[in-house]
Amino acid sequence: MATKQYKQLGCLDVDASAGCAFQVRAETEAEVLKLGAMHAKECHKMESLPPDMAAKVKAAIKTVSVTV
Repeated sequence: MATKQYKQLGCLDVDASAGCAFQVRAETEAEVLKLGAMHAKECHKMESLPPDMAAKVKAAIKTVSVTV
């Protein structure tokens, strides 16, 4: 088995008080941001992210190792 690096983002990492356990992993930061934006729109009814929230989202993205 091999280990691969992914980018990961979770709602709880952005706002722990929201109580949303959504989490996504993708190969690139851009893909994580796209999937996160889709989640925010569909589940949290956010049409766009205010600049302060966008900064929190970017800061919450982590690099994780996954065995594939």
